[in-house]
Amino acid sequence: MKRVFGSTAIAALAVVASVSVAAAAEQGVTDGEIVIGNVLPMSSSAALVGRAAHFGSVVAADEANAEGGVNGRKIVIKTEDDGYVPARTVQGLRKLMDEGVFGLIGTGAGAGTAAILPILEQEKIPAIVSFSPLKAAIDPVKPTVFMIGASYQDLVFAQLKYIHDKVAKKGARYGIIRQDDDFGVQVEGAFQRAVKELGITAVEPVRYKRGQKDFGAEILKLRAEKIDVLVAGGVTSETPAMMKEASKYKMDLAMATVPTSTLPPIMGLAAPYGYVYYSGDYISPMGSEGAAHFTEVAKASLSEDELKAVNRYSLTGYVAARMMIEAIRRCGKEPTRACAVEQLQSGKPFDTAGVTLPLTFTPERHISATAVRVLKVDPKAGSVTPVTDFAEY
Repeated sequence: MKRVFGSTAIAALAVVASVSVAAAAEQGVTDGEIVIGNVLPMSSSAALVGRAAHFGSVVAADEANAEGGVNGRKIVIKTEDDGYVPARTVQGLRKLMDEGVFGLIGTGAGAGTAAILPILEQEKIPAIVSFSPLKAAIDPVKPTVFMIGASYQDLVFAQLKYIHDKVAKKGARYGIIRQDDDFGVQVEGAFQRAVKELGITAVEPVRYKRGQKDFGAEILKLRAEKIDVLVAGGVTSETPAMMKEASKYKMDLAMATVPTSTLPPIMGLAAPYGYVYYSGDYISPMGSEGAAHFTEVAKASLSEDELKAVNRYSLTGYVAARMMIEAIRRCGKEPTRACAVEQLQSGKPFDTAGVTLPLTFTPERHISATAVRVLKVDPKAGSVTPVTDFAEY
């Protein structure tokens, strides 16, 4: 068959080419889709929270797509597994960039987030840190990076203040076991803040290796120091492992933990050891009125097995995705990364369907949902009870 390229054909090709270039001008945007990415620990000891966050973002995308998508385009969630290894967080982001991604809503754990911040800034990728709050992500302000939630420093400090004011005896001795990475540095930051601001009597901080399972030596060291209060700085299963060792010596301890300690699987692991402990959070808990809308749309979006993986980290993943999607929607039919950033920091509220109060960012403040509520956790009873109102710390 003879092929003829006359002036009309060339003109037609030019039009097609210009349309294709326009469609491809923004990473992650095609005529029919907009790709939003996650880099999360879908495997490793942190998979319990990584998978939950992924499913939360999927629910938000499915909800938007069920309503016709965003200005005629379908939202697609792509998630890379970093295995809770910072170097793999970088690799995961690079892969998403190579495949085409508009923005990021799952940025790995603290060390992983820290590792990719320079890339997010250099490539001007809109990102919402929601999985593992990291103060360095927004202080100082990064032009395209936003964060939902209080930092670990505030979450743990709120508990220490409550314990100091309401629970611990006068002259109580405080100890901490924390992981030897950026996450641990944040937890210890809260501990050192309590030393400075509350005047607590603190013993030498104890550090443990990532992936450690036995805490006999660490607990023995703190037992010798006769501590009354312990900051159990575990990521997930490390916290009940610390309780196991402390229970062997019948140590009477008030404990501060991170939000993972409120997850049913972690509470189940902690239940045999008899400790009632504290945690902190900045969102409505699963099963509450605030999580009711998410629960309903999740049932329509996820399989029975996937629903079993849902927990409070699904809520933060859902909120981050919902905010990114709404920012893109506000940009109209030709969304750009620059426009999404402008919309995110516009000061206009983003509705989170009850999970939090409406959230806002401004050019000077790239963080929202920072008020913390202290929770009392009774794993044997299966209860998580607020003991304070939401407050800024």
